[in-house]
Amino acid sequence: MPLDEEALAQKYQVMKHRIISSTQIATRTTTIVSRLTQPATDGEKPAIVCLTAEARVASKLISVVEIAKRDLVSKGVKCFQYNALSSRVGEVPRERKEKGGGSEANQPGDDDGADGEGDGDFQTMPDPMGVTKKRNTPVMTIYLSSVAVRELRVAYGEQRQA
Repeated sequence: MPLDEEALAQKYQVMKHRIISSTQIATRTTTIVSRLTQPATDGEKPAIVCLTAEARVASKLISVVEIAKRDLVSKGVKCFQYNALSSRVGEVPRERKEKGGGSEANQPGDDDGADGEGDGDFQTMPDPMGVTKKRNTPVMTIYLSSVAVRELRVAYGEQRQA
């Protein structure tokens, strides 16, 4: 059963963060801990922190979550974790294959002679496939909450820290 994020946002206060390679672990963990340790007032919805990262920085995401969970447990706050894996289609640059025998004598940019003959005689065609290609990139999303969330438990399973 796919997760309905709009229904989740109606019942809970969802705070989304993206983890990238330049994200500082300490600042992100303090943000998470401060958000999940705030006492909920009467009219306020319970908080859920949603952290998302692509595969190449998933290790940083896991570090942020584990440090935040350790801080929450030391403060006596229950923590519920829900892990989701998905993919995102994105464009990546195409690697150009070098043509030729690999000799270094006729590399582009070399001057073969003073008369300018050689490289300017032929025009190269553009690549028919384009300069980018589409690839699926794995994405990891971790939800942290101080209360149990039934919708997330049904969709992804649950881990508890107490």
